[in-house]
Amino acid sequence: MPFPAPEICRVLTKPLQWLPQRLHAGGLSVMLNHLLAHEQADSEMGFLDGKVISLEITNLGICYRLARDKDGFRAAQGQAEADVRFSGDAQAFLSLATQREDADTLFFQRLLRIEGDTAIGLHLKNFLDALGEPPLPSLAREALERFTDLHARHCEGAGPQGAALCE
Repeated sequence: MPFPAPEICRVLTKPLQWLPQRLHAGGLSVMLNHLLAHEQADSEMGFLDGKVISLEITNLGICYRLARDKDGFRAAQGQAEADVRFSGDAQAFLSLATQREDADTLFFQRLLRIEGDTAIGLHLKNFLDALGEPPLPSLAREALERFTDLHARHCEGAGPQGAALCE
């Protein structure tokens, strides 16, 4: 017997909500440092040095707070104020990660929001757009595509919206 849709959403997302924010940010930092190693080695990301970036997934109650220095990304220390904050629901971030939607479309549809130093945020958005396809291994890309489909079918719109998570 298949799970009812809300149960599938809880199974998919509850473990993420149990993890401390710092652990979330640490894991994302490791992944970004690996995926963007070439760009960081070429100092193409220097515009983010000393900056704190916040990614808020509003419907899951998850916040990633990342800082960047010359050595790469890391979890932001303590309650350092974010220089720029991106927020949206999980489906918006998944659509962005799989390139099903571009950031401009998500911004204009108000599915993805940017606050704080918008110049840094737009520079980051343009930098990521210029990279083209994310440098994911094919198995990881396929898994992300399938997860995005599953989430869109069963979980879109589920959960609380609009909470300020990183404050």
